[in-house]
Amino acid sequence: MISRMHNLTLLLVCQAVTTLGLMVFVPIMPLYIATLTQVDAEDVAHWSSLALAAPAVGTLCLAPYAGKWCDRFGYRRMLLVSLIVFIASIMLMALSSSMHGFMLGRLLQGISTIGVVLTAYIGYISDDISRGRSLGLQESAIACGALAGPILGGIMLDHWSLKPLLITSAVLTAVAGGLLWSQLTEPRKEIPLSDLSFSGLRTVLGHSNLRNWMLAAFLIQAAAFAFVNVFPLYLTARFPAAEAMASKIGLLHALGWMATMLVSPLWGRLNDRGEPRRYFTFAALGCALSIGLLIVTDQIWLVALLRIGQGACYAALMQSVLLACSRQLPIAAYGHVTGLSRSFMVAGQLLGPLLIMLLLPILSPVSLIWPIAVLFFTSGLLVFSDRTVSFSLAELKK
Repeated sequence: MISRMHNLTLLLVCQAVTTLGLMVFVPIMPLYIATLTQVDAEDVAHWSSLALAAPAVGTLCLAPYAGKWCDRFGYRRMLLVSLIVFIASIMLMALSSSMHGFMLGRLLQGISTIGVVLTAYIGYISDDISRGRSLGLQESAIACGALAGPILGGIMLDHWSLKPLLITSAVLTAVAGGLLWSQLTEPRKEIPLSDLSFSGLRTVLGHSNLRNWMLAAFLIQAAAFAFVNVFPLYLTARFPAAEAMASKIGLLHALGWMATMLVSPLWGRLNDRGEPRRYFTFAALGCALSIGLLIVTDQIWLVALLRIGQGACYAALMQSVLLACSRQLPIAAYGHVTGLSRSFMVAGQLLGPLLIMLLLPILSPVSLIWPIAVLFFTSGLLVFSDRTVSFSLAELKK
């Protein structure tokens, strides 16, 4: 138990540090892109969509393999490899002054699959009765890094440059990596039972319950990344006279992540005691409502309240998906399951910004809020409509 808590604490610290590096400029991507290349507003939005979607390409291809490699070669070794690639991607983005170098860094960031490895590691070292709590704490760690990132990124972009902050983030990640390598212990390898089999994507697609969970993960990630891309455009159009818009965008994003950080452990405890399907449905509909109300909002303070509500609801979504899937499959395949889950999520990450890019010529920045609300609403209905709570492990033999 002591070793498990020690490992969990170290992994949560690593999660917070790497998330800070990820979130420094993501909420203000259109504004940062404008500093790299001289293009008109529409082209900035298109490049921003591509930059947000770029990491999904690498993660989409490698996530299932990263999870399988964790199961096969060890979680500690895979975490070190992921951290090295992640640090290289941050340095490339920090030192690139052209759009092409920046995009290469974004692609390399996805190839690192750092989120996949951390999630798989955290879930694997947790037991069945506390896995929901551990995943809830991971969401809090993600929110902690994301809370600082938007604020620092907005202030730095308004008054100086993001490059020193990105370099500092890479250095902190390297320090965290060294600490992890020296302090982490490899978890005991679970031996799969002989009467159980897991064939990856074929197993997932062959059972309606798992399939619906994966599709719901796809939709919520598409909605989340579409919102990240639309939110700066929405605020600029809704409040054209506002000053220091980058700082305001960073602060509003930080409020949402603060709510996520505070509420995530509560969702984790509820999931441990009950059925994740119920909490996922409630939270997805809450996200749809809080985003939809932005259409009629004309005060910044009301936008802030809605962001807090959305952050509190969003805190339940990813961890509910991961916990629901892990309960239905053998622990020996946990890395592979996590990788597949992340593949569906990053497919949504790829779709969301590209969907906004296609809708930009048709809808105004304010009206682009509607498709995002519909994505969240649909994910909630998809999980709620599936009344099958779970299938037994024995069904995997069929």
